[in-house]
Amino acid sequence: SLTDKYADFIDANRKEDPVERLKTLKRLIHDLPEHHYETLKFLSAHLKTVAENSEKNKMEPRNLAIVFGPTLVRTSDDNMTHM
Repeated sequence: SLTDKYADFIDANRKEDPVERLKTLKRLIHDLPEHHYETLKFLSAHLKTVAENSEKNKMEPRNLAIVFGPTLVRTSDDNMTHM
């Protein structure tokens, strides 16, 4: 289920070893249903383009994370304090 996948992503991101963390995240991304994978790929490419123009738009990766993070990464109970 998507709730299980959410927990898997959170657990993977908490891994101390950066190589292991990246390897696990890559596997989880590639295991997503195709429509989720393609949506994530498209959104990531768009946000990369926005960040590459941060001198003009002031939207460097940190600002993008602040704006999009709460929308893209929600807790299952939608509780803002857990984010």
